[in-house]
Amino acid sequence: MREDDKNAYLLGFASTQQKIPEREEALPIDPDRALHPLIGLMVDAGTDLSGTMAADRRVRILPLTIQWPGRTLLDKGTAEVRTVARQLSHERIRSAEVSAPSVDALSYRMHPHLALNFDRLLLLATHPALVDASRSVEQMVQQHEEEITHLRRERQLRPDYALQVVNSRSLLSGPALQARLLLHAPELIAGDLPGLARFANTLAEQTEVWLAPGHPADIALTLGRLEHPDLAPWVQACSPRLTQIMHRYPVLSCTAGLFGLESRTSKWKSAAAQVIDAAALAIRSGQLRYPLIQISYDGSIRELRDWPEMQALKKLAAEHEVKLHVTHMSLGGRVWASAQSLSLALIRQTSD
Repeated sequence: MREDDKNAYLLGFASTQQKIPEREEALPIDPDRALHPLIGLMVDAGTDLSGTMAADRRVRILPLTIQWPGRTLLDKGTAEVRTVARQLSHERIRSAEVSAPSVDALSYRMHPHLALNFDRLLLLATHPALVDASRSVEQMVQQHEEEITHLRRERQLRPDYALQVVNSRSLLSGPALQARLLLHAPELIAGDLPGLARFANTLAEQTEVWLAPGHPADIALTLGRLEHPDLAPWVQACSPRLTQIMHRYPVLSCTAGLFGLESRTSKWKSAAAQVIDAAALAIRSGQLRYPLIQISYDGSIRELRDWPEMQALKKLAAEHEVKLHVTHMSLGGRVWASAQSLSLALIRQTSD
């Protein structure tokens, strides 16, 4: 089978292999919600969530539209799509564009049960320089505001449904780490949306993402198309003209929403080792604010775990009671970060 035919087949197969309901389903209503509002946590499909987190009853995934020349896929963030998408060539990945779903498509999938299954919804959005998907959710809620109020009253729910959007100022493994912490926050359990939003904003200000891109020139191409000034440090660091005269593989970072270049190296494995070493140094020096490291990889997780650097990091993390969470990179993440990339997120102690 030719490469183009294989890619077309995989994309068609992926669109049929998303094993989640086509539409948000009605859930039983807990009478305790009158005293303690139920908060849902929404992330977009570009977040590198684990399958366990994606299946959490409090989590919802905002689909993203992935477009190639001649084909469009609504990525619902499922493991099935990630499995199939990993077989797509990097040439096919770099030709893709990620965008927000239409309000009509979102309404079909999520209205009205999203506003009935939860009393409050916190939307943790990927860095807006990459995609601004939260606006579709806000417009959906605004368009159906009167209907939502009526339906909630019919079901003896508090009529004051609330949506809060928080900019994660991050991407890939970063929002996934933030979501993991938010799911265990006391504010979420207590139904305190303003308090949960404050905590989410604090996490956004402190989250640090490291990236070893598998194909730097693809980043220059895909992010360059977005023409967003915030992305310029990554686009410039991955410029083919620059990589031809300097070390080819950059080590990139995004801290509190600021994109940057950390270093350069001649081999991708060396760049990946530097990313892992950044986490090891933070653990060893006691700099972590929370004992969690989130890693996402576009490749074999089994092979990644066998790397000597990962074995050493795993041992060090166990000694310091730090948990390592490793997931596959999302399809949207592959487009933004390029195929065969490694992403790592952590949160350091602050000086105050």
